[in-house]
Amino acid sequence: MKQRSVRLLVVTFIWAWQAAAAGSPAPLWQRAARSRPVRSAQADPRTVIVAAEDARMALPDELRTPAIDLMRASLAEDIRLLVELTRASDAAVQARAIRALGRYERREVISTLTPFLTNKQLSGETANALAQSLRGQPLTIDIGNQQLEGVFESLLAAGELESGSAIGDISRAIGRLPYTTAVHVQRANAFLLTALRQADSNPQTRPLVAEIARAVESLARLHGRLSMPDEDSITWLRRIVAATTGYQAVARVNAMQALIAARGLDEETVRLAVTDRESAELRRLAVVSLAGAGSVLAAAERTNVLGTLLMDREPIVRVEAVRAWARQESRANGCGRLLEALRDVNRNVSLTAIDALGDQCRDDVNVTDRLAAEARTPQPMDWQQESHALVALSKRAPERVGIPLGAHVSDPAWQVRMYAARAAAIARDASTLERLALDREDNVREAALPALRTLKGAESDLQFIAALSRRDYQLLITAARELKGAAPTPALAGALGDALRRVTEERRETSRDARLALLERLQEIGTADQSGAVVPLLRDFDLVVAQAAAVTLQRWTGKPFEVSPQPLVRPPLPSQPELVEAAGTPVRLRLSNGRLLRIHLMPLEAPLTSVRFLRLAKSGYYQGLTFHRVVPNFVIQGGSPHANEYAGDGPYMRDEIGTASHARGTVGLSTRGRDTGDAQFFVNLVDNPRLDFEYTVFGRIDSRDLAGIDTILEGDRILSVEVKSDEEARKDEKRAGAGVH
Repeated sequence: MKQRSVRLLVVTFIWAWQAAAAGSPAPLWQRAARSRPVRSAQADPRTVIVAAEDARMALPDELRTPAIDLMRASLAEDIRLLVELTRASDAAVQARAIRALGRYERREVISTLTPFLTNKQLSGETANALAQSLRGQPLTIDIGNQQLEGVFESLLAAGELESGSAIGDISRAIGRLPYTTAVHVQRANAFLLTALRQADSNPQTRPLVAEIARAVESLARLHGRLSMPDEDSITWLRRIVAATTGYQAVARVNAMQALIAARGLDEETVRLAVTDRESAELRRLAVVSLAGAGSVLAAAERTNVLGTLLMDREPIVRVEAVRAWARQESRANGCGRLLEALRDVNRNVSLTAIDALGDQCRDDVNVTDRLAAEARTPQPMDWQQESHALVALSKRAPERVGIPLGAHVSDPAWQVRMYAARAAAIARDASTLERLALDREDNVREAALPALRTLKGAESDLQFIAALSRRDYQLLITAARELKGAAPTPALAGALGDALRRVTEERRETSRDARLALLERLQEIGTADQSGAVVPLLRDFDLVVAQAAAVTLQRWTGKPFEVSPQPLVRPPLPSQPELVEAAGTPVRLRLSNGRLLRIHLMPLEAPLTSVRFLRLAKSGYYQGLTFHRVVPNFVIQGGSPHANEYAGDGPYMRDEIGTASHARGTVGLSTRGRDTGDAQFFVNLVDNPRLDFEYTVFGRIDSRDLAGIDTILEGDRILSVEVKSDEEARKDEKRAGAGVH
């Protein structure tokens, strides 16, 4: 913080010197550019914008200390820089500055942003920034939510004047505002219907139908409890879904999603969707509608339709059909079709069926026998089917898991032993859990601990103390949480304090969740005797942890404590050559299943994330890591050194929320709250509109590789990572071949 203070003084000095020499002050962004080593006297304003985004942080308004006030002043300076850049002569710079202000999610910038709605070059970017800003806390002076009212009216007015491409952005902004009254939602619906009609009336503007339909979906999903779209809107959406020509495929899919959110599907639309030959996503969404309690098809027709779709050519449709059969058909029509799905050529379909069989047709002995047969000893590198079957069997017949469970417990693959822990937890096998709670792999320990605590209570303290001596964040979090309500002992308190010290010494921002969990439990179990582990955290690099430490100390002593956080130095900002490389060269992931995934990065929309991913890829960070999370028809997730949700690269990454939708094949940044990316990434297996404006989209899978994402299984490994074009890859392969001969 002292360094930042010196920078502010340097800014003041240089401004005064220039003003005396030139007779007028330099622009504010240029003055600040000279205060940061990464910027030259002729700094590119785009670099200034990226730096301001990278410096973004959340500071509680109620927290007032000298250190926090200095951080707040620095934050205010960055916002002032961005405000000045919204008035730049270059429209591209203006647009980026407006986007950056919106990403701050602070309502005080709304008055600055709103006037740009009248600028046709900037109205779309401004609409998105305003909607993002409204995610921030209401201003204390905003009585009656007048700021939301003002933004809403301004967007409606801008939309009425707009006839170009910005109407899509304006519509999506209107579709996701934080409404609180049915009147607002009804007016928003009326606007979107008018926009839909106008866009549809002209072949030149018809591509905008997709964006407007997505806005209707957002409005219905987020605010359907207040008011649903009227019958005219539903009729238009049905017509779009039914049209086989004249619309982009994405428009029909978005309209179908909007109908599902608005509960506006009818029999005819569902029948058309399930038989659509071109769009697997339409067929999948039709199955989604049949899986719920409110299916519009009669039971007999639904059974026939699902039976047909269980044989669909696309795995994303078959996965959904398996789920729908389990929910809606298995009770009346048995689990025979689910047993047939165990032979599906796509493993994710068969695994979905196995998981469903754990809960369905409990009285069917044939199903139990089949699962017992499937729960055989796993083969090396091919364990998923057997391990899923073991867990499913433990739900149905825990008395029959003994032999297969023993084989899993001794398997060399840690993922197999992790599934053994899950099965043992369901079967309430305490002795197996005790063994696995001391496994050499932390993910196995983590899977065993919760059930072990339930079964053994305080008798499991030794396993928990052992867990607290490990370094894996997820294991530490689970251990700390499961100790809630434990009888305080010096051994437990000491283990929690030691773990807190050890993790803090790593100085990794991504340790936040683990340290908060440890602090919470230490506050409950420990006493002021453990203050030595907590007092240093008042000057921690993480403000959130420092605040939690102050709360803990105050509870122990009854006295208030002041925090003085010392943030870590941020990674270097993206350079121009890096941005060019990210824009032009894909990242190539070669997987253990033989597939190639080429990821095209999006540095214009997400420069910080794209370049960070590029750097890590070139450094070899991702090589050897696995896809540790696979949720069919949702996402696959990888990039964790410990193959779990809580381990990643050390410094947090800033969110770069943009207008790109989480469509099938897009690549997003995994987070656990705003600005907590840890270099883990996910790939959307289907269109996931509920992730829009929540998670950064920074890349997309090459269209040639899309089919490969449906074949990835939990544990599949990234064998190699290269940053090179197809032409470069072909040359390298040719040279390698020549070398062999």
